[in-house]
Amino acid sequence: MIGLPLATLALGALLATAVAARAETRPPPGLAPGLPPAGVPFSGLPPLAPPPAWCWVEVRLFDSLRTGPIDYCRRRLRYRPGALECYRIVDRVCASPTASGQWVTGRTPITKEVLPCPRGPEPPVCRQLDLE
Repeated sequence: MIGLPLATLALGALLATAVAARAETRPPPGLAPGLPPAGVPFSGLPPLAPPPAWCWVEVRLFDSLRTGPIDYCRRRLRYRPGALECYRIVDRVCASPTASGQWVTGRTPITKEVLPCPRGPEPPVCRQLDLE
């Protein structure tokens, strides 16, 4: 009868060793099996190029509580219809994937068109950064 507890103890130790060995080979959460951690290239292989971004052209919208989104803004605080003080800004918008699978968008101004301020709804004032 002494052999049964000893066999159970030996089996338990063997099982604990197997579980510990399996836990060491398992990748950490969020990392695919067989891949290196993010930012570490495979040794001997060139680093992977980032995937291409998708880009398009878009007119920048300016929000106003009074009128909602408008596709132009005015340079000065005082609004004068007919004056060449309104601007329409055309942007190049690009969406790029990140390593975590999210998408990041960035805007680059292409042109800033000067146009006469219309008599219609009063547009919001442009930020100084928009006009530089």
